[in-house]
Amino acid sequence: MYKPIVFLAALFLSACGFHLKGTQPYDRLPVVQWNIEGGALQQPLESALIQASGEYAAQSPNRLKVLSFSEDKDVYTVTRAAKLNEYLLTLDVTAQAYRNGSVWGAPMNIRVRRVLPYADSLVLGKQEEAELIRREMRKDAAGRIVRRLQFLPLVEGK
Repeated sequence: MYKPIVFLAALFLSACGFHLKGTQPYDRLPVVQWNIEGGALQQPLESALIQASGEYAAQSPNRLKVLSFSEDKDVYTVTRAAKLNEYLLTLDVTAQAYRNGSVWGAPMNIRVRRVLPYADSLVLGKQEEAELIRREMRKDAAGRIVRRLQFLPLVEGK
């Protein structure tokens, strides 16, 4: 009974281009060691790099530098009674990879958005929830940056 369903699911996944991570040539970093100048994203970038089978090396000629970093909090929705209902948290990051001091690839512009529900009766826990969402946004942005590093042109001889 379940075998045809499993077979169809596998067929649909293969037809849409799905593949397991690590099975394509662009699923690997072009080089393993990176020097990261991440500012507020330093720790999330180092963690994302390690998860992608890379490593942080202070003396590496391969450098990832965060050029700009901004976090915004805007009113997203208001109720009919003119009360605040949701905030929109936005994180914008621009990063650039360098190889031996030269620009390597195009600048990486990342925008991460999350909605933060708001209620006047639950004000005490909203600061902690907002900070948790911001940490998750930084982690997501770092993961996206490292993922884009995997698409940089390969280095000759490495």
